[in-house]
Amino acid sequence: MTPMTHTPRRMPVLMTVAMMLAVTLLAASCGSSGTSNGNAKTPTTEAPTGISTNIPANEGTPKEGGSLAFGLEAETDSLNPATGRWAISGHMVASSIFDPLATLDADGHVIPYLAESFDHSDDFKTWTIHLRDGVQFQDGTPVDGTAVARNLNTYQEALITGAAMKQVGTITATDALTVTITTTQPWGDLPNVFVAQAGYIAAPAMLDNPHGGDSPIGSGPFTFREWVKNDHVTVVKNTNYWQKGLPHLDQIRWIPISDSADRLTALEDGTINAMNTVTPQTINSVRANPDLYYAEYGNGEELHVPLNTLKPPFDNLKARQAVAYATDQATYISKLGAGVYTPANGMFAPGQLGYSEDSGYPQFDLEKAKQLVQDYETETGKPLEFTLLAVSEVQYAQQDQLLKEMWEAAGMKVTLDSQAQADQIIQVILGNYQAADFRLFGQPDPDSDFYWWSSGTVAPVGGVSLNMSRFANSTTDAALAEGRATTDEATRNEAYQRFEQEWNANVPYVWLARTDWMIASDKTVHGYLPALNGSIASVIPKTWIANLWIG
Repeated sequence: MTPMTHTPRRMPVLMTVAMMLAVTLLAASCGSSGTSNGNAKTPTTEAPTGISTNIPANEGTPKEGGSLAFGLEAETDSLNPATGRWAISGHMVASSIFDPLATLDADGHVIPYLAESFDHSDDFKTWTIHLRDGVQFQDGTPVDGTAVARNLNTYQEALITGAAMKQVGTITATDALTVTITTTQPWGDLPNVFVAQAGYIAAPAMLDNPHGGDSPIGSGPFTFREWVKNDHVTVVKNTNYWQKGLPHLDQIRWIPISDSADRLTALEDGTINAMNTVTPQTINSVRANPDLYYAEYGNGEELHVPLNTLKPPFDNLKARQAVAYATDQATYISKLGAGVYTPANGMFAPGQLGYSEDSGYPQFDLEKAKQLVQDYETETGKPLEFTLLAVSEVQYAQQDQLLKEMWEAAGMKVTLDSQAQADQIIQVILGNYQAADFRLFGQPDPDSDFYWWSSGTVAPVGGVSLNMSRFANSTTDAALAEGRATTDEATRNEAYQRFEQEWNANVPYVWLARTDWMIASDKTVHGYLPALNGSIASVIPKTWIANLWIG
């Protein structure tokens, strides 16, 4: 077996750059202690990687104890990794309770975490997970090969996580500290799976409990105490945590506050200590507030509209092209995200593996959109009309109205249907939609998002499909398989560029913009700068939560 190696992949954020930026900001301030940055007036952004932070490089020695109140953008439905419909807020809470098998280092590369190491065969079809000795779940049972294999087999069969493991064959506990996995095709970056939802490891007793999602048990830095739905989740320090000296905090209260402006108000008045946000107006307000710290990442998720290619009207390419050509991205950015949003022409950002400046995505052309609408109506004998399945949060209302106006200017008829975020997600995954608001991707390696694009994860309407547009294409599948089967960077880059070109030519997604994700806090909160490895903006575990401290 060959040990897992770390070659340069698509670069989300370089931690060393973040540190240099922080040092620059610190040097510009009047303070000299190196522990505060109260006089920094403007953010410094390193364009290729999208970093912006006013946190000093040296935050001082962590202090033990204290309680942190953290404002989230949404409530989640379950804290069971196999069934939870987790957006970033769900991953934040889960990351305080569970550890993943793998995580990202400061440069966004996959490294072992709860696992001690990963080995692979020369053909990348057999992988061995070596576990750390002596790690326990919060109920005192061992994190051993049997428990890990049980988790992974559960995820392989689960509706939410099963698609990510579609090409996994067998999962076997070889001995107390070893799990062996076989795959149905070469998989050069299999550990990427364990940096996402299928990597969390739950106690077997929790998996046995039909209500385990309401009383989670992991091996993470904090132990679950209580969940008052739509109010808060409280977790307390795991005094037997396997990482000595962690966590620093005694308690975290995770508080869902769906309106971003209300969340910022709660931070400014001291109701909460920290928050996350993706809303441009809030991001700009935080940047301008000298009393707040923030870490901001701009190469993350893409705002886009998936189009259901198995349902009319978007089973017709002309209808999909019409929506794309009618979408004025420049106006969208200037009205909704000035100073924050950047243009998106695909799922890969500049400087990332697979990115190309000319991705083949249709550019705004209203007259061409109008002609395509007429062509569609002539061809089908029906008007081009559809419903946009939106999210019932204040921040989306203006966006949805703007999109409706753009599309109707080209002759389409658009109805808006807003639902709670968790409900909207499941309706999209089940295919009960025509077009939808969505914000996704941002993983540091394209293979981590494989299941969102593979034909192998397509299901009929009514079945679970993480390929949300249900777009099946042999050319895109071949490119994805080529990118998965090797660790050679040049080969992978070219394969993912071909994938994106073919995807965009068929327009399963309408690209809107690339957004920033920000964590903001009062100046007593420290330890979240490592989130600039890309995990701010990804639906992956946040292993830096154990390092948070107040002082």
